[in-house]
Amino acid sequence: MSDRIPTLELDDDDTVALAVGAGGIVGLVVGLILDSRLLRLLGLAGMVTGAALLVRGKLAERSEHIEEAKSTIRSELDDLDPVARAQVLADIAQSEL
Repeated sequence: MSDRIPTLELDDDDTVALAVGAGGIVGLVVGLILDSRLLRLLGLAGMVTGAALLVRGKLAERSEHIEEAKSTIRSELDDLDPVARAQVLADIAQSEL
């Protein structure tokens, strides 16, 4: 029986961001243990970079979801007659207030 050793697949953007952030945390901890200012700065930079990459990915996913929802809603509204479309839009505007 051949058991594979689990490895990180760096094809996923979230995995890369988490790996960079984790490397930063390790660098920061090692810098604190060894009292090395350079390692602490590199660790902090790695943590910030990992967080920035993760946030950027999440914002991109959110934008894609918003665009998909807008497209779906527009296509549904286009299928309605003008009076029904106006009623739906008025109801949405009223519920938002």
